Amino acid sequence: MNTFTSLRLRYFAFPGRAEPIRDTLRIGHIGFEDEHLTPDQFRDCRAAGELPFGGLPVLVVETREDGQCVAQSNAILRFAGRLAGLYPVDLPLQALKVDEALDMGEDINCLIGPSLHEMDSERKTAMRKELAEEILPFWLGCFDRLLIANGSTGFIVGSSLTVADLKLYWIIDWLTMGVLDGIPTSLVDDFENVMTWRKNISEVRKARLAETTDS
Repeated sequence: MNTFTSLRLRYFAFPGRAEPIRDTLRIGHIGFEDEHLTPDQFRDCRAAGELPFGGLPVLVVETREDGQCVAQSNAILRFAGRLAGLYPVDLPLQALKVDEALDMGEDINCLIGPSLHEMDSERKTAMRKELAEEILPFWLGCFDRLLIANGSTGFIVGSSLTVADLKLYWIIDWLTMGVLDGIPTSLVDDFENVMTWRKNISEVRKARLAETTDS
């Protein structure tokens, strides 16, 4: 039973760590305010102490008694998944596997992060080269093996869509859309199971989101 009166997701006006949360809430027909902050607004919010750990996304949960601002994208995503039926709350082992995949996604994000903030062009180029040739292929291999272990069902865990699929879908999209200098858009092409999974999740996601606009 939902005990909140409203939800407000605060993030920037691009996918990043918030898009799987947005997808999950929309697929689950969970109403929320999708607030987009500018970089200046983000700095003001951080300076004012409005962000629990100084970063985004955050979810503002209003109840009849008070409001809470909650941080950490995976925590928010699991909460959204429980509301939307995309997190296996009654299957502890499957929930563990979903959490494993979510944390793998955060490991990948954190490995890329330093190159986003590197100002020295030569050092940044070297960092991206290592990411493209060594670090990311290693993690894509780990991802590929997770899919094989799940029986190549087209999903990361079990035989239906979970928040793990949505999180990893957007990470793979980010890696291959050509916005990261030095990271080739063909990075995933050699990982057959990841490619098959990506196509399936793209289709399932599109169909589930379409249901929300038709209803």
